[in-house]
Amino acid sequence: MDVERAAPWARAAGATGMAANALLVAFYAVETGRRPPLRFSLGSANDLVGSVSTALMVPVALTISPGRWVRRLGLTAMTTLTLAGPALVTGLVPFRRQLPVVLTGLAGLSGWVLLSSLGNRDALPEPVTRLGVGSAGAVLAGGTVAAVGLVFPARSRAQQAAFAAGGVPAALGSFALPVWFLRLGRPGARL
Repeated sequence: MDVERAAPWARAAGATGMAANALLVAFYAVETGRRPPLRFSLGSANDLVGSVSTALMVPVALTISPGRWVRRLGLTAMTTLTLAGPALVTGLVPFRRQLPVVLTGLAGLSGWVLLSSLGNRDALPEPVTRLGVGSAGAVLAGGTVAAVGLVFPARSRAQQAAFAAGGVPAALGSFALPVWFLRLGRPGARL
């Protein structure tokens, strides 16, 4: 593992990931249910900036993955997420088809962060490892709970409860993933 080589890519991935998160929040605050006030949609900007962020994660996966299988998991998830944004924005794929692909890619990315954090816990500072395990674990655990909601009748209280109970930690965890990349890229992440 060479955190030194991965650091600039991790910082760039984290910064663009934070920008994508800000665009997503702005999209829901400003555009949901309304026409975009700007010439472009903040949702489309989020999709494209998020794709740039996951593309910037690829060198990090190549450098710090603790094994071949974990590297393949990360690269597959990152490639999927990198392609999904432009596919949606250009109209190649409708949202209802893209969403399950993106959620699966997010689960794969979270699995990679979790396994990379645990696999490198002897080489990474404890706060970086803890943040990786916590954020990725929240995405995976929350996503699992939300997925259970799919077995309930559509729009039932049980389904809504499962979606809320799983969606909140999954969303918080996914918003923390770029912070993990930023922390990984900090000079203090190198021992």
